[in-house]
Amino acid sequence: MITPNTANTRKDVYLLGNTLLRLGLPRLIIRLAVTLSVLALLLYCVQGILARGKAWLEFSLHISGLNDILGKTVIDFVMQYQKFFWWLIAALLVLFVLSGLMSWLKASVKRGRAALVPLGEIRKLCGGLSQEALDVLDWVWRDKSNPVTIGNIQATLTQLRSGRQRKLDLARAQKLELELALTPKTSTPATAPSDTPPAPGGQREPTLLA
Repeated sequence: MITPNTANTRKDVYLLGNTLLRLGLPRLIIRLAVTLSVLALLLYCVQGILARGKAWLEFSLHISGLNDILGKTVIDFVMQYQKFFWWLIAALLVLFVLSGLMSWLKASVKRGRAALVPLGEIRKLCGGLSQEALDVLDWVWRDKSNPVTIGNIQATLTQLRSGRQRKLDLARAQKLELELALTPKTSTPATAPSDTPPAPGGQREPTLLA
């Protein structure tokens, strides 16, 4: 059974997701293009190293004259195990490039989360989100001295899916109960007893007036 709250949550999640996709799509395209380009170039370099490494080594030994200096035994030993050397070079190159690529991606994601949300997008969210989702967005956006960022919208979507609104309502109810419990209760002052004892038979003592 779909309740009104469930329908509102689905609508809010859809609206927040579309907003994030619209704002983050240019950066996603750039990251994808850079990643594919770097991987393609890395694959080309690795294949070139493994395929031409032996020829490069033979050419270098011939040009430098090390063939005559080292002797046939040493040269045969080097040529026998030279493929492991090129595999090591290729592995080090892969590790170096992938490490740099991951660092760049992490920095790009961090810059994307810190990107400011345009005022027009905030107006669309304020007009389309339910009151519960706006309450969660207000809770996420704690530093009101800084504009709303894409990271705030992402956090709002995550918190909305995890039921943050129910937790906020429970916290407010608990806070109200605690404030009521801490409020001092006003008590009615007791009436001071009369110093004059009552007369016998239930009659009061005569006074100067009567």
